[in-house]
This record gives sequence, structure tokens and C-alpha cells, in this order.
Amino acid sequence: MRTQVQFPDAKNVQKQGQIDIPKTCPVCNMLVQVNTQGSSFSPTNNELHAVHLCTNPDCRSFFIAYYTLSNPSELLYDIRKLEPPNLTQPTFPDFVAAISKTFLEIYKQAHEAKERGLNHIAGPGYRKAFEFLIKDYAKSMDASKSAEINEAFAGKVVNDFVPDTRVQAVAKRALWVGNDEVHYTRKWVDMNVDDLINLIKLTIDWIEIERGSQEYLKSMSEKTPAEPGTPAAAAPSA
Repeated sequence: MRTQVQFPDAKNVQKQGQIDIPKTCPVCNMLVQVNTQGSSFSPTNNELHAVHLCTNPDCRSFFIAYYTLSNPSELLYDIRKLEPPNLTQPTFPDFVAAISKTFLEIYKQAHEAKERGLNHIAGPGYRKAFEFLIKDYAKSMDASKSAEINEAFAGKVVNDFVPDTRVQAVAKRALWVGNDEVHYTRKWVDMNVDDLINLIKLTIDWIEIERGSQEYLKSMSEKTPAEPGTPAAAAPSA
């Protein structure tokens, strides 16, 4: 859906163009009809800016849409971005918050930076978030080693305090890619921040599998449960 707007161009000549109307408010994330309040042409970057008002009665927020010219002959403008942007919220299994709330806080900030196109900031943020995750996970496995884990480098924590080899293998690679995000020279030139995100998620997946497996191992004995009043029988061989 488009609407017509009037604006002075770089030479202060009044023009009339057509702009896309956002279908969703970036503040409340609701599908609404927005009201265009005004527009202005920016000669600095040849963009058209328009202020819109969300009609959701529980929101009523203003936001700005940035437009680029897509059809010069008809002065059609398409949305390049919204400010504030329509940010998505990362989701994780509930156990992650129980392990490390600080990981979630830092990860969400890194996620917002990435969605705003700030990859050089997002990468170090993801790397920092992952260090909190892996250290807090290690401490959840053995609280008596907390002081030692706090002082150790993340790589040593993975090697010495993460017993599950599947978690360990993926966590190492997350650190390798994460370190590239904070160092001058990249060792893994074919990897980027998206790979770091995937490795963090894979690490969480393996932690979830490890935790779930341990719960069943603890609750289900190697011996077959005995009938009431009878001795316990040995578990059948595989």
C-alpha cells in the first residue's frame, strides 16, 4: 500500500511522490494501519524520511521510515529501514536463564546491535556473552571450582571444566570464531558473526541434551525396579 506525500527536493522545489506504508508498527510489533504525519527530503543521502503514527490505542508511538527512490519517473519510494527498527527477540530454553542470566542480557544487546547493522559491535558482544555462558555452565557442574573458573581463560574452562565432549567440541569452535571478532587478524577467514551465533546455539543444544540425559540417568537406576515386597532384579542386558 502506498500513499502520496509532498516534500521540497534538494533545490527546494515542491515534489509529490508515493511511499510505501509500513504494515507493522516497529514499537508494538502489531499489524496496524499507520497515519503519516509528515515527510522531508534529505539531500545528504538522497533519501525521503517520513514520520508515521501507530494507531494501536495501547501504543500510539511515532516512528520514522527511511525511503530510497525505486522508480524515478513516477517518484516511487521504498522503505529502506525503520527507526526504531522492528527488532526480533531471541529465544532460548528456560534452563539457560537458570544457568546464566548475564549471558541472556549480553546476548540480547549483541542481537540488537546486529539487527541495527552494527556487526563490528555485535561480534564482540556475542563473544562476551558466550564466555559468561560457558563459565556459568561450568560452575553449575561443579560449584566448588567457581573461584578457579572465574579466574581462568575461557579456553581453559572449556578444556578443564566441561566434561561432556560434545559440548566441549562445539564450545571450542565458538571461542575460536568469537576470538576472531575481537582480534586484529582473523584466523578463520571463512567464518563470520553468523557462524558464531550458530555455534552458540549448537552449544546450548548440546548442553540441553547433556542436562536431559543426566536427569534420566539419575532418575532411572541401572537395576530393574523391584515389585513391591521382592528384591530388586538386575537390569536386563542389551
